[in-house]
Amino acid sequence: MYYIGIDIAKYKHSLAVIDKGGEKIITHFEFTNSSDGFMQMLERLESVGITYENSRVCIESTGHYGRCLHTHLEGYGFDVCLANALQTSRFRKAQSVRKVKNDAVDSLALAQWLLVENPAAAKLSPSEVVELKEIARFRTSHSHIIGDCKRKIICILDQVFPEYATAFSNVFGKASLAVLVRYPNASSLSKARIDTLTKILHTNSRGKLGRAKADALKKLAQSSFGTDAAKEAHAFALKQLIEQIAFTQAQIEALDKEISRLLEIAATPITTIPGIGKVCGAVILGEIGDIKRFSKPSSLVAYAGLDPSVHQSGQFKGSRNKLSKRGSRYLRWALWLAADRARMFDPHLKEYYEKKRAEGKVHKVAISAVARKMCNIIFAILTSNTPYICPSK
Repeated sequence: MYYIGIDIAKYKHSLAVIDKGGEKIITHFEFTNSSDGFMQMLERLESVGITYENSRVCIESTGHYGRCLHTHLEGYGFDVCLANALQTSRFRKAQSVRKVKNDAVDSLALAQWLLVENPAAAKLSPSEVVELKEIARFRTSHSHIIGDCKRKIICILDQVFPEYATAFSNVFGKASLAVLVRYPNASSLSKARIDTLTKILHTNSRGKLGRAKADALKKLAQSSFGTDAAKEAHAFALKQLIEQIAFTQAQIEALDKEISRLLEIAATPITTIPGIGKVCGAVILGEIGDIKRFSKPSSLVAYAGLDPSVHQSGQFKGSRNKLSKRGSRYLRWALWLAADRARMFDPHLKEYYEKKRAEGKVHKVAISAVARKMCNIIFAILTSNTPYICPSK
């Protein structure tokens, strides 16, 4: 058996091969991240008698850079393993006290790690799950764009109209944003025609707001402590940010429809768990991939980074251990949000949450405990492919 280590990069990859005794067969071979480069790699392996039948391949999990290579290797029948960069980095450093790191050293370390650890192969997820992962991450990036725009708007308002946030329960509600588009600072709002302001509020609040709110806003603007410094620049930026929010929200609506369509194709029971809607379900399913990758629920907990870190040495044993947070941050985020909702709607998880609170755990710690329990539920229903049924008390 031959063990192949491939160090991944954007434009070219580096390969090293050892045999079952650890002897170096190929110390360093570079090939481009292209069809021609892939064929050159196959020819180099064949020149020393290495095929998919007598070898295993290890590549680092480095985001999207190795995805094309992984796909083609699987297509040619190779047994491909994914290595966590943190594990292989520590393994490489343990091989020598010298501080040496280059592509040749990294690829050889991957081959040696594969020989020593002999991990299970990492099969690519089904196409519909991969699509869910990509579209869910894309939606997450859009929500971050909106969050960033909102923070910038607050920053501007803190300068041009610091009292504005007290006038509305939600600064980013439709009526509030409509006012800001027309009157982007305190000085312009203080000079607004009361009938025009009333109409804007009435139209964008479905009749809930009117003359009283308009009067209150004008009075607030007239006594504002805001500054007029760079008011034109701030006004322009404010309007641009509000337009960006509206545009991104429209894109998110389209993304949600696509997520619903992909979930129907995946035919998954993930959304039968209280607290897991379509968006959270898409993120969770996409990040997990094939549930068969995990041998037990605790492995899924660790992959989400929800397992506690361990601090122990000699007679000392740490008692205040934080979450490891070593797994998928997208999965951890989705599980935390789902757990926060589930503890309100699922009697079983609600009881568990209240038990943790009664033990003196703060809200965030209790929610993390619920998220770990949800990992057990998710593992069970995805493994059996059956809907979730809340156990009776």
